[in-house]
Amino acid sequence: MAFNFASYLQMLNPETASQVQGFYQAPDPLVRDASGVPQYGGGGYNAYSGINPFRYSGMNPEDNPADKLYADLIRAQTRDYNTRFAPLENFLASEITATGTKSLAGDMTRTQDAVIGAGENIQGQQQRSAGRYGLSSQPNVGAGASQMSALVGGLNDTKMRDIDRRQALLTGSLSGISQKARGASA
Repeated sequence: MAFNFASYLQMLNPETASQVQGFYQAPDPLVRDASGVPQYGGGGYNAYSGINPFRYSGMNPEDNPADKLYADLIRAQTRDYNTRFAPLENFLASEITATGTKSLAGDMTRTQDAVIGAGENIQGQQQRSAGRYGLSSQPNVGAGASQMSALVGGLNDTKMRDIDRRQALLTGSLSGISQKARGASA
């Protein structure tokens, strides 16, 4: 008895049929837009959509049909890995430098901008507060030293986080990144 996918879908309620069809007939991840960027589609990608589980059902058991189906499965998984994960891993590996990652320069700039911006914000608040009483704010010598100390600490912390990121990339320990991100926001 041959499996008829269309007949199977008709036996399901419309919502379930739509979900099943979307899962098993998802768009090809190798479809690219005009600029060459991969388009994975909104329906999700199923690496196993091209595998027919009944392809070898009529074979003689001595010809090892299960092994052939398993080989199809391994080929689909390898193709999926090479399509979706290997490019990202290659990009991350290319970001590693001898002392950190290529992201360090941008991170340092963002840290510096954030600390200086916060210092200017505090200085502006102090000037507005003094202005409410008709006073002019005098430059606080200690504030410059505090801001410089915060800047040095922030830049050192940024450098240490970049070293940690490099180590995570080298050891492949980014697998728990979602848990780390959730833990940081809590």
